[in-house]
Formats: sequence, structure tokens, C-alpha cells
Amino acid sequence: MVSHPEFEKPKKGRKGKRVSAFFKRVWKAATRPFLCCDTDIVQHLTPQPEPETEPESEPEPELEEANPEAVCLPGQVPEEPKEASGPPRGFDLSDFEVGAVIGEGAFGQVFVASHKLRKSEKVALKFINKKEDNHYLDIDGHSTPVLAEVAMMLKLKNAPQCPNIIGLHDWIENENNFILSLEYAESYQTLDQYITDTLDIGENRSRQLMSQLIQAVKFCTEHGVFHGDIHTENIMVTQPQLQLKLIDFGCAWPISSEPFNSDQYRGVIYCTPPEVFRDPTYHADPVNVWTIGIVLYEILHAELPFRDEDSVMFASAEIHPRLSPACQDLISQCFIRCPLERLKLHQLEEHQWFNLTTPNLMELLDARM
Repeated sequence: MVSHPEFEKPKKGRKGKRVSAFFKRVWKAATRPFLCCDTDIVQHLTPQPEPETEPESEPEPELEEANPEAVCLPGQVPEEPKEASGPPRGFDLSDFEVGAVIGEGAFGQVFVASHKLRKSEKVALKFINKKEDNHYLDIDGHSTPVLAEVAMMLKLKNAPQCPNIIGLHDWIENENNFILSLEYAESYQTLDQYITDTLDIGENRSRQLMSQLIQAVKFCTEHGVFHGDIHTENIMVTQPQLQLKLIDFGCAWPISSEPFNSDQYRGVIYCTPPEVFRDPTYHADPVNVWTIGIVLYEILHAELPFRDEDSVMFASAEIHPRLSPACQDLISQCFIRCPLERLKLHQLEEHQWFNLTTPNLMELLDARM
């Protein structure tokens, strides 16, 4: 049986539950990528003095005053990156006025912050506690292993941007924390909260949301990133545009030709597919499809199809008969327990449901009045 420390957050039902979106109201569309500045530490050369050289001609004092942070400012890409010999120096925390806590969890806390000189420039600063069980990865341009969450976001940041994935501005490290500078947007709310606040989302708006989620997951997969924790509290949306962003890469891991070990799965238990409980290993693609099906089901039913390991392994999801036959079929295809028989990620958008236009409950009521 898979252990889910700190990630077990089974819900008690839509109407009475508290939304536990720890740090989710904080992001908006990703902008231009730029490199972390720990790749641009200047090498100070110390000339060899001649025996009769006057002391005042030695250049060391001037070079020692050079500030690495002044060499690489946020938003600038160094022409010739070099490996850093110490902690990253991506931005100066003292440039920001740190405000209220807007999210917290086992990882640490998230604060809203404003730039002291550019007051309108707001970011979300995510402080991740340094712990023994932090995961690290070796990546190009860094002399020491990098926190896995940062490494995965850097892979996506340095690729052509996807509008449906949260962007990373920059990051730094101190003795106790990793600090991520993320984009901040007050107009976003978690998909979990949006479902709670909306009487009937309907298939048309669900289709709009799911198309964006599939694009986000496909982008991650194409760039070798497995998100590992897709659920409605890790998805942000705006109203009324319904722009979607996938956030929180704390469980993300690189995709390779080898499967993942099931005992290392860290996603929430109510979105965990059966093969993770049953088999010693699993693959990213079938897990992504299962979790996408969970999100679609929750949008349309305002509740979860499964709540624990037993229901995942043995119960059947009760699909509402008011849904179109195509929608019912898509959900059923996502919930096939054998991962080899489940729909593939690239097949989701090809499903007939994405070509339909279905009136929702409110549209039907308006038409009858």
C-alpha cells in the first residue's frame, strides 16, 4: 500500500468542505523566460605582482568589491553562463516588501510581495523549508544538485512558454529555505473554489477548461516533466475568461524511459490511480489520463468519484445520466483500471466530446422562460 505523508487530503463533500488551497491564489500567465543567476558568478583574476611593484598598484581590493547580484539582474540573460561555486544569487530579497501570508502547508509558506521601487510589481514568494527529505536533481549550468521543484520549473521556463503553466520568475537559496519568485494575480482562484462557487458549470465550460488542462499536461510531457499531483487545488482559473493554469510542481519529476517506483508516488490519495496501489511501478502517461478524468468528473459532479484506496481499486464512478453520452464515455475511458487499456494522453483531444456543443442547466432554464 502506498504511503501518502502530508499529501492525504480526502475531501468531506463539496458543500461543507473547507477549501485548502494553500498557495494557489497567487499566480498568473507565464512571461518571458530567463536564467537563474547562479550560472553567472564572475571569476576574479588576481595578477601576480612583480617583486618591485608598488602596493597601491595591486587591483585586488577593487575586484573584491564586485557584487555578483549587480552582474545578473532579474530578467537579464548572461551572455556566457558559468557554473556557480556557491548558492544561487537570482534576486535580492531586500528589494521587496514582503506582505501577508497567502498560503501555507507542509512545504512552508507563500507571501505576497511588492517591489520597493516599482510598487505595482507584485510577486508571490514561496518559501520552501529545507528538510532531509527534499528531492534534488543535477541540471546543466549548476555545479550542485538543485531542488527538484526548481529543476522541473526551469526545464519548462527555458522552453517556449505555455500559457497554461505557472511561470517561475527566479529563485534563491539561503541557509533555511529555497525561495521561489512566482507571478502573482489576484484575479485567479483555484478550480476547487470555482466549482464550489458555481451552480452549474456545464459541459461547454468544462470542455474549455479541460482543453487547456490537456495542453498544459502535454507541454509538461513533451519537455520531460511529470507533474505528479494534478487535482483541482493545483489548478487556477480566472473569471469570466476561464483561463487556466497548472501550478505547484512540488511533486514533479523528470520523465525517462524507465517507469517510476510506486512507493515513491507523492500525489494526493483520492487522485491516485489503481496501478500505483497494485503494481511496483507505473508510467506517467496513464497516471496523467486518470487524474485528468478525476478533474473532469469533479467539475461536472461537484464531488470526487473516489475517496480512498478501496474505492479506487473496487468502486465504480457514478456518472450522472444527465451528461451527454460522449461525456460519459470519455470519463469511463479515463477510469479504465488497466493502464494499458486506458486512453492515451494524445487521444483525449481526439475524443468526440471535444467536438460537441452542449447547453448547460442554466441555458436550458433561460430558454424556457
